[in-house]
Amino acid sequence: MNSKRIVYTAAIVFFLVGSILGGTILGSSGLSVDTVLAVLKMKLLDIDNINLPSSTVYIIWNLRLPRAILAIAAGGGLAVCGVSMQAITQNVLADPYILGVSSGASAMVSFAFFLGGVFFASGIVVQAFAFLGAIIAMFLVYYVGAIKGRTSNSRLVLAGMAVSIILNATSQFFITMSNEKVTRSITMWMMGSLAEARWNNVIFPLIASLIGFFFFFVNAGAYDLISLGDETAISMGINATKIRKCTMLMVAFVTGAIVSCCGIIGLVGFVIPHIVRFLFGSGHRGVIPISYLVGCIFLVWMDVIARLVLAPQEIPIGIFTAFCGGPFFVWLLYQHNRTIAK
Repeated sequence: MNSKRIVYTAAIVFFLVGSILGGTILGSSGLSVDTVLAVLKMKLLDIDNINLPSSTVYIIWNLRLPRAILAIAAGGGLAVCGVSMQAITQNVLADPYILGVSSGASAMVSFAFFLGGVFFASGIVVQAFAFLGAIIAMFLVYYVGAIKGRTSNSRLVLAGMAVSIILNATSQFFITMSNEKVTRSITMWMMGSLAEARWNNVIFPLIASLIGFFFFFVNAGAYDLISLGDETAISMGINATKIRKCTMLMVAFVTGAIVSCCGIIGLVGFVIPHIVRFLFGSGHRGVIPISYLVGCIFLVWMDVIARLVLAPQEIPIGIFTAFCGGPFFVWLLYQHNRTIAK
């Protein structure tokens, strides 16, 4: 990593820390920096502070900080999953959901709500059904797209599309068969939200996200070669089939863990890797860590916006990732094309 990239990475890390602080401060009930720092000191350093109201401590420590951590897990995890999927499929349109993970999760969550209604399909039940659906969908895609254990990029993409169509139809069937209240609950889940973030459910996606990051980073050199074609990778001693298979499993695991806790948050895994490549180059040893950090920052601020726009009512975060990420990506692509034309 050259000195320029080190400086950029350090600046991004610094901005991420500031974003976490901003995500904890900002909300329907405004808080000061001093108050947030006092609560963090009290909880992390076990320093008592009788001047802090219990409601303020609860809001900061039990609501906003877990949301910021879940935003880090989801944003970073989806971003690096997008990087890896674009590498192994050699498809610039690939994202973490190309394996049908989101469709599988949606189908199983819809089924869970249909079976038991809003009160049964809550908390750990939804997470378990979503994670199971994501893993099942990935195996279906691999089974359909593989021939004698080997996959090709085109077969993988086509299999993902076919399985997603079937699973989306399954979701729509359960939505149609449900009552209005259940239908609304399913729809809200599909739009994505960090509102359910608590200390007891953010650890799993955070650990999964970090495991995925380290796995993808270790295989960054292999992704560089696979992006040039399987023949090139094989000639350099890379087992492209094994790397692709392990990457698919890891993407399904990370994405399933994220989707199970915060629903389907689109665009992050597609847009962030492209933005990072435009700004910092295409080498995966640099793209993967920077994409993780940028994905974290992006989703933290998207969550802040989702909470503030119609406060105290909250808008699903998936709406803002599309509204804010999409136009920015179009502008960046336009600028990039102008540069090439010159």
